[in-house]
Amino acid sequence: MNKRMCATALGGLLAAATAPQALAQTAQVYGQVRLTVNSIKAGSASDTKELRDNASRLGFRGTEDLGGGLTAAFGLEMGAEADTGASTVPAFRNSYAALKGSFGTVALGRLDSANPTGSPLYSQVTAITSFAPNDAGATAIGTAILNSRNRTSNAIGYASPDWGGFTVRTRYYLRGAPATPDVENGAKSLDLGLSYAGGPVRAGVGFAKDTRPGGLGNNEFDHKWQAGLRYDFGAFEPYALFGRDSYKNTATSRRDVDYWIVGARYSQNVHAVTLNLMKRDVQASLTGERKRWQLAYIYALSKRTELQAFIDRDGIDSSRSNVAVRAIGAGIRHDF
Repeated sequence: MNKRMCATALGGLLAAATAPQALAQTAQVYGQVRLTVNSIKAGSASDTKELRDNASRLGFRGTEDLGGGLTAAFGLEMGAEADTGASTVPAFRNSYAALKGSFGTVALGRLDSANPTGSPLYSQVTAITSFAPNDAGATAIGTAILNSRNRTSNAIGYASPDWGGFTVRTRYYLRGAPATPDVENGAKSLDLGLSYAGGPVRAGVGFAKDTRPGGLGNNEFDHKWQAGLRYDFGAFEPYALFGRDSYKNTATSRRDVDYWIVGARYSQNVHAVTLNLMKRDVQASLTGERKRWQLAYIYALSKRTELQAFIDRDGIDSSRSNVAVRAIGAGIRHDF
């Protein structure tokens, strides 16, 4: 019996000695709660009052030092509709596993700009522009105006090391079965981005391309490019971002859809003001333009809590009458 116990103990010691050991492991629980009370007026209809969530979330993320300059990372971030308590669809904003080393960072899973490889297009948007005050709810522009392709399922992402301020990001994603009719469908997508951050300058240029087995459908996205620049003068930070999306068009719709946003953020102590002006061609119309402007004020109660107020005026489509939407709102954001 003693010999058996000694052999078992020795085997356990040998297994422990030869098993890979983490040098250091960290895990974090984090999140954001964003809520505003809004007044929405569409066309000539009466105002609608609403309490609205603006991309609240709860997440878990962590890293493990594997030694030899290699680090593993994971993340699970759930979307939460803080106004109703419901989960978003899909339930997770991101869910990934990643490895980082001298070669850069590689991530697999459902990826957005919060994963370690970032987003080839959307990371440029967040670095160059300022939202007024959220890219969600009544003031969302990342998808509606910029088509910045942030959150993608079944994705493989890569971010290079920092080369003198330059970073290359790439992402390829399968987006589900070819017959799937929803947004994350059978199209195969490739996104590329080159970004620069040095001193007062933030800049980037990006490209994206979609393909589909059997060819793209009518008015389906084909490819895009974007480029932008931001300069920090201190309290005043102006910026501009331009792009073109191309589609498989028909005789009554556009092949090329041009868009731009110009704006500035002014901040002084706990106060900040953001103004955005933007325009996007309407793809379904040969003449329509979507003109929009936003003005937001933010008061920082602390590093984690801010009060927000905004006004947003979206023309929707200049070729149609009585479709413009005006939104006015105020609320609170808390990060934890």
